[in-house]
Amino acid sequence: MVERIKAGVAALRGLSFKAAVPVEVKSREEMIRSFEQDIVEEYGEDGLPKLSLAYGKLGLLPENVDLKKALLKFYDAEVVAYYDPRTKKLAMPDRAAGAGEDVPVVLAHELTHALQDQHFPVLEKLIHGSDDDSDLALRAVVEGDATLSGYGYIGMDRAALVAIGQKFEAEMRQSMPALADVPEVVVEEMLFPYYRGTAFVSRILEEHGWRGVDALYAAPPLSTEQVLHPEKYLTAPDPPTEVVLTGLGALFSDDWKELEKNVLGELMVRVLFERYLSKDEARTAADGWDGDRFVAYARGDAVAFVWASIWDSETDAEEFLSAYRRLHEKKYPGTAAAKTYSERRDLKVMIVEGLETTAPALAELWRGMETKEVPFTPPFASQRPAEARPGSP
Repeated sequence: MVERIKAGVAALRGLSFKAAVPVEVKSREEMIRSFEQDIVEEYGEDGLPKLSLAYGKLGLLPENVDLKKALLKFYDAEVVAYYDPRTKKLAMPDRAAGAGEDVPVVLAHELTHALQDQHFPVLEKLIHGSDDDSDLALRAVVEGDATLSGYGYIGMDRAALVAIGQKFEAEMRQSMPALADVPEVVVEEMLFPYYRGTAFVSRILEEHGWRGVDALYAAPPLSTEQVLHPEKYLTAPDPPTEVVLTGLGALFSDDWKELEKNVLGELMVRVLFERYLSKDEARTAADGWDGDRFVAYARGDAVAFVWASIWDSETDAEEFLSAYRRLHEKKYPGTAAAKTYSERRDLKVMIVEGLETTAPALAELWRGMETKEVPFTPPFASQRPAEARPGSP
């Protein structure tokens, strides 16, 4: 069956398999142990507890959540089979035969990952680093391509695949098992590459065919903003702005230890605000995101963070800041806003939470906020008239 599906996927995608894809059959328990080992290799022994502290303080996670347990529960509920880019093997559970009609779609999906790995050196880049937002955007291409290939293998034509891309999120959420103990941010981070990736890649497929999908790997979207708003990738390119903080030493002495340094991006901004405000308020707060840098530290039991961001317009920056202040009131109901600083300067917003600040330290922090737009050339630029980026001269 695997060999038959390999031939079909290769024909659909117009890409040949350069190497064999060995199949490894595992019990569910063996698969869970493999997932656990992958988590340790990606995050280290103390990586997830640090993340839990950092994002618990921000409000993105419930405080003291066991992230490893949550991830394993998600994997156990959702993963049927997987391609491992390190071993180059396709892992299947020994009970896969009981999955019925879904097996060909699932295997075609995973075999597409093998093709991606053999033709586009992108899977090896998907490791936990200091820009999870960019990683999520790349995952959206990888999973969107594989999802459409899986359904294309069973005979859906391009029009049907485009239609799937438009409604896949609703169908995916309806078919999900209950994951009450898994934090919403974990669910969204795991599902986003599938539902939004499928919608994004289906648009490329509709306009440029499978060769256009191949072209995505040479110039993938650089942020979840570009995936959420394909026009910011295709017709009005809006690459993210890199934010670097060089003045943190003015706030944090050597006895503070870094927990996390990352980019949240538009998706995670939305997820954060949806924990405290309405979906419309969260969307308004996140729209117009152009770049950010979140850095969290711990000293003993104390946790503090700096979150610097830049926005497309002063209106966008003010909407974000106003929403954050409302979020803060809900996060700490009935308490004074001590040990919290938030300010907007033109397009930039600076938030410090969890430690006392002084005017000289804040001045150094602002001086040390460096921004640089990430270079980006969309792969289809030559196939359309050039359009100015919103707000550009």
